[in-house]
Order: sequence, then C-alpha cells, then structure tokens
Amino acid sequence: MDRISIKILILFFSLVLSLFVECKEKNDVLSFVDNKEITFSQLGINQSITLAGNASTAYLSFGSRLDEIVSKASLEFSFMPSPSLVASVSHMKVYLNDELMGVIVISDDKLGEKVNASLPLDSRFISNFNQLKFELIASNNSVNRQRDDSSIWVDISKSGRVSLQVQKSILATDLSLFPVPFFDERDFSHVSIPFVFPVEQDVAELTAAGVMASYFGAMANWRGVSFPVYIDKLPNQHAIVFATNEHKPAFIHDLPNVSGPMLQLITHPTNEYAKLLLVLGRDASDLTMAVQGLILGKSLLTGPIARVNSVTDLKPRKPYDAPNWVSTSRPVTFAELVDGPYQLETEGRTSSPISVSFNLPPDLFAWQSRGIPVKLSYRYSPMHNESGARMSFLVNGQFVEAFNLSEKGRSTEDTGIRIPLMDDLSIDNNTVSHIPGFRIDSENTMKFEFSFSSSINATNYSARQSHHYAVMDADSTLDFSGFSHYIKMPNLRAFASSGYPFSRMADLSETVVVMNDTPSLPEISLMLDTLGLIGSKTGYPAFKVMMLNNLLPESLNDKDILTIGSLLSSNTDVSFPDGAKLILNETSRQLALPVNNNKLGWATWFKSLEEDSDITGVVDVTSSGPFASMVAMESPYSSNRSLISLVASTEKDLSLIAEALNDSGKVAHMFGSVVTIQSGQVASFDVGNTFYAGQLPVVDLILFHFSFHPALLALCVLVIAFLLSVVLLRTLRQISARRLAAGGEK
Repeated sequence: MDRISIKILILFFSLVLSLFVECKEKNDVLSFVDNKEITFSQLGINQSITLAGNASTAYLSFGSRLDEIVSKASLEFSFMPSPSLVASVSHMKVYLNDELMGVIVISDDKLGEKVNASLPLDSRFISNFNQLKFELIASNNSVNRQRDDSSIWVDISKSGRVSLQVQKSILATDLSLFPVPFFDERDFSHVSIPFVFPVEQDVAELTAAGVMASYFGAMANWRGVSFPVYIDKLPNQHAIVFATNEHKPAFIHDLPNVSGPMLQLITHPTNEYAKLLLVLGRDASDLTMAVQGLILGKSLLTGPIARVNSVTDLKPRKPYDAPNWVSTSRPVTFAELVDGPYQLETEGRTSSPISVSFNLPPDLFAWQSRGIPVKLSYRYSPMHNESGARMSFLVNGQFVEAFNLSEKGRSTEDTGIRIPLMDDLSIDNNTVSHIPGFRIDSENTMKFEFSFSSSINATNYSARQSHHYAVMDADSTLDFSGFSHYIKMPNLRAFASSGYPFSRMADLSETVVVMNDTPSLPEISLMLDTLGLIGSKTGYPAFKVMMLNNLLPESLNDKDILTIGSLLSSNTDVSFPDGAKLILNETSRQLALPVNNNKLGWATWFKSLEEDSDITGVVDVTSSGPFASMVAMESPYSSNRSLISLVASTEKDLSLIAEALNDSGKVAHMFGSVVTIQSGQVASFDVGNTFYAGQLPVVDLILFHFSFHPALLALCVLVIAFLLSVVLLRTLRQISARRLAAGGEK
C-alpha cells in the first residue's frame, strides 16, 4: 500500500470517528430534552376567562423548575370574540412577564365564532415564576363607542395550554437545595415522588417514609401528590431511598454501615440528571430521626452528606392548630389567608376579582348559628357619586351583598355583615345549596368584584380615569371564635375532604396506622398517599404518627385508628356491632346495611317506638371487577374515637382509593360510614351506629339532641309541667295549712 492510500485511509477513519462523536453528542443532548404541556386547568383555571370592556386584562401564572432550562415555549388557546366588535380596531395583546409577545388580530369573519390562536413565547424572558397577561383592545359598533359597553367582550376557553421544550440541567449535589429537586414550588403540576425500599422492611421502618410523605403533601398543597413505590430497584428519575444497616436495596448493598441517622445526596447511577436522597440509619428510630432532622433543619444543611446528631422533642401541637385551617380561637385577618399583599390588589377598567380562600375544621358546630362576623375594609380609585360603580361580595360563587363605590375612595368604618356557617344539617348530602355561606369540611372562597363601569355620557369620557385600582385591606377580618367543635361520626366526607379525625392534631399525635407485618407494595403506596393527602390538608408533617403491625389494645387506647389493607389472612372482613358489615374477597362481596341508629341510650329506645331499628338489608354479589372501599366506625378500644379501614377485593385495587381521594369530583359524593369505589364512580352509605365527637355546652347539648326527637321533647315538657304543678300544689297546701294553724282565714 502506497503512502497516498494510507493517508486516504487515515482521513476516512478520522471522518467516521468525528461523525460518530457528533452523533453521540446529539443523542446526549436529545436524552435530556423534554416536552411539557401546562394546561390552564393546572394553573387553576376551571372556567372560561372573560375580558369585558376595552383595556380589560386577565392574568395566568406558571413556573419553571430549577433543574430545567426552557429552550422553546409557545402559547395555544382558543377564544370567542363578541359579534359586536369592530374588527379593524379590535385585537388582543399577550404579554410574558410584562414583555409583549404578540398581537392576536380579530378579523371580521371570526366575530362570534371560536378562534384558535398559537403564539410563540420568547424563552429569554422566562424565569422561575412567570406571568402571562391578556389585554383586550376593542370597540363596538355603537356611534358613541363607549369603552365600557357590555357588548365589548372576549371569552378565552379554559382548554388552553403552555407548551415548553425544556432541557434538563445537572444540579449540584447539595442538600441545601432540598426539597428541590424532589419537590419544586415553581412546578404547578401534580407532584409524583418515587420512594424506594429494600426487599425486606418492617412497619416501624415505614414510619420515616410516612412522615416524609406527609411533609411533601404539606408542600404540594393544592397540586396533589402521589408516591410510586419501588422495591429493590430504581426509577429513572429523582427518588428517595430508605435503608437501614440490616435492610438495604441491592444497588447500595456495598454502602458502609452507618453509626447513626444519616442523609446523603448522590447522583443517580444511570441518569446524571437525576438525584437520589439516601435516608440511612441503624434502625427504624434512626430513619425517623433522619427525616425529622431533614425537615426541621433543612436551613442548616449543606454539601452532599449530613449526620443528624439529635432532634429535640417537638413541642406538642394543640387541637385544630393546623397551619392550613383558619384559627377558631380569635378573629383572623385577610393578611393571614393570602401568600402576599399582591393577592389583595386588583387593577384595570374591568379588573379581575380579588379571591381569598381558606379551610375550616370539619367539626365546627353550626346549629342555630347567627353566622360568621365579617368585617370588610377596602380602598379604590375614587368614583363620581352618579357613576353606579360597586363592589360585589360573593361566597363560594354565590352573591351575598353589593356596596356602592363613591368619591371617598374607601369603605365606611362599619362595613360588617354576617355569613351563614353551613354543615350537613343545613345542606342535604345529595343536593347543592344555593344559599351563600361558608361550607364546613371544604375549601371556601370569598370573591370581591370591583365594577368601575360608569353611567357618564361618552362625550365626557375624557374626564374619566383610564385605569382603576382596588385593594382589600389586610386588616379585614373573619371571626370564627366562639364556635364549639362537635360532629356526628362516622363521617367519611370529613375524612376525604379534611383528613378528619386524624387531622384534628396536625402532627397526627393521636393517630395510629395499622398495617400487615409484611405489607405489600400497593399497601405501602396507599399508606404514603393517604398520609400525603392528610399533610396537604393540614399543611404540617405527621411527626408523631405511630405505625403498628397488629391491633394491640394498650397501644390503641384513646387513639384514632387507620388500617391499610386486609389485616386477616383470608377474606377482608370489616364489621362492628349493630353496624355495617363488609366482606370482600377477589370475587365475592357482601354488605349488610342495618338501619342507622343514634347511639343515645334512652333516646334510641324512644326512637324505636317510631320505627323498627332491626330492619336490615343484605347485599351479596359475585363480581371480578376492580372494587375497593372505605369503612368507618367507632373504635372498639375507645369511645368517641374513630377507626377507618381502607380495603379492597385485591391488593392492586387499593389504588382506586388513592385515585378517588385525589379526585374532588368523587370526594364531593362521599359521606357516611361506608364508601364503595369502582372504576369511575363512588357510592356512599350512611349506616350503622353513630356517635358524636367533641364537646358542647350543656344547654346546647340538650337542645340539639332533643331537636331530633320532638315527641320525646313534648313528653319531657309534659312531665316537667306535671312535676311543677305537683310542687306548686304542695307548696300552696303547705301555705294554707300554716295559715289555718295560725288561726287565719280560710
């Protein structure tokens, strides 16, 4: 082979090598490029957005994760413009973080019809938290072209989305970033955090995982959270691994034993863009201490490794002091109900309503309540007396009252009203109330809509303000103090919507979770999802939760009990005296439904005079489809305490429970003591004995329970009247006898 041929051959191999390297680099780049879609519904938009009037605006917010770099973005949405608009001067401007991204032209042939719009977003202006602004510039066909005419509007559909092309970035292996990358508050989507366990683990070792799940639930809040469980294998993403010296997953089997609670952040062995958090300890108590140290001491942690030397015993929580619940011991200001003062402000000619949301403990006693005192204080751009501008106050979507706006520019000092507090006694389980009021056991929302439309003639429009501002003062108050805590149990609506009765103590210090000695993967997953759900309701980690693998009476005394999965070796049999009886196995289901009886002793006996309390219906079916259930009852170990069992026909069907509890539509139909869950639907039954949890003043207690038994009340009144008559008669006879004995006149 001559010298030229050798050179050609070398050149050829060099070219092939360079092409190989280039292709590999491209594949590496593509390996961490991901396409994401953020729907308007994920951003809290549950209905169409209306832009009413010229220069009206609407806002949407979305975030960008710390471990992702947005390289490309676009906005896709549909809208319908009013048929009265003048197309030549009507259009919609879209801003991203106050930078104009584009203009959507409204054409003559699309007036009154659905318009699909797509707009690229400049990724250079995307930051951690981002705001999209829609602004309508429009005029109508009227001669005077009044800018606030009701015919000027555009409706933006709730089906829009923001599409992002993101590139994964390699984060530093540093515990100071925690809870990133496992949870990132910039990410508004549903939170999913894999938990990894060794092949063998006992229930006590799962306590640390339960505390961690409740912490992430508290952080996720409205986003929703789930915890996929992996046994002895890794997912190809960020994950949290639990291991003791005795029980370790195979991929860290060679990791040296630890001498105490330890936290270690490492890079995923097969995915350099993912991190693994190792929670290590000698035993179960070490794991729990490591998790507590991570949560409470995260501001002290730096670097990839940390050893938790000690955690001082946490101060016990008080009943009903969950951070996500409104305090019922004092008046609460609006400042305590929002994340920042910006949520109490609005601007624009047709401004967006100011919304204030809050949660209530589900056992507030609302019977014969005079309502909740609400003190409102607000400021706004001064209006002419004849303008007709007003502020409308709505509760849970229902109109309450309207207040006129004047040239003073602020509310009067005595703007106060009372709003009804409604519970299951005032609202039937199967109906929707049209009475405005604060619902117990659910999220409540107050809206304040400022309308600045004017009745001034359009020829005087130049003298009017082009922009308006309104602020609800942060010292406006709600006062739930003075209400007792008293609730009829069992109540699976309270459990599904608020985590009650376990959430009564935010740290779950009065809760015991009971599982099998060797829980299956679905049982572990349901336990984590349930504690995560309770954490999202309370806003606080379950630091004091106790986990057991058997029903030990001494450990269950004066505790609320949550059982996960079947605790029996054969069929799942959940039953209680004179109550609902549910028997499940893979193909057979039996549910006994006795008449609902109040556990009131003599009151129950009297009620039996009016109806037969022994009538019972029994349903026995054979079916092989997915089926799960939640059963609630009074604890057999303590009076006025609850036991809730989460069971299913098969282990894999347990996932139906977590899915239902994370579906607000299904939760709205849960109540009573038994909830059965099938694919796509739930059914609730209010059966079995009931009891009451909480305390009432003696007079209220008597009047409340007598109100359910008018016949008994009438009988008691007659008896009392008879006794008073007897006492009065005897007294009069004694007086008469004394007079006769003294020689008095007959």
